Amino acid sequence: VEGVKGHQDCKIDGVVVDCKSTSHRGFDKFTLNRWGCGITSSNGLVIPAHDKDAKLVGWIIRREFGVPKYVYAKGFKKSHILFGQPLVDTSNAVCITEGALDAMWLNQLGYQAVALLGMQMSKVQEELILELPSKEIILCLDNDEAGEKGRDYILTRLRGRVNISYLKLPIGYKDVQEVKNYDTIKETIENRRIW
Repeated sequence: VEGVKGHQDCKIDGVVVDCKSTSHRGFDKFTLNRWGCGITSSNGLVIPAHDKDAKLVGWIIRREFGVPKYVYAKGFKKSHILFGQPLVDTSNAVCITEGALDAMWLNQLGYQAVALLGMQMSKVQEELILELPSKEIILCLDNDEAGEKGRDYILTRLRGRVNISYLKLPIGYKDVQEVKNYDTIKETIENRRIW
């Protein structure tokens, strides 16, 4: 990865990326810059991924068109990080999502958030979650069967080790990034279920 800084053109594995774009998928310029994102020439969102020490360890491209929708850098071990962990400050609660866009969206709305980059929590991620500077973990996994399985596994693994709760998304929403209304997100988080 070359130069993904959020303020200049850069190359990622030979692909020129415009890192000056003002918005993508509902994200504002501040959020895209804060997360160091860029836009590919085919309108894909480039998202750098950092470890807990803020070292760049890989990147994700969320393609606008094409299959698969997400492309990960070769050799990127996504199960070894909590996406967004370097941006987490000491707080009352940290939301844990499946996807990077979900964590970025919650962060844009004012919530501390990290992503597993999938519905499964690895042993490494389990330890990283326990290190988060937060009084409570709020699981915000996808509203589907896989998300429910992931939620149940994480609840079982972390029970008694950390204060944990989970969201029940309103009907019709697959994940938190689909909920564009701030008041709906706020109400959903306030009505979380304590485990």
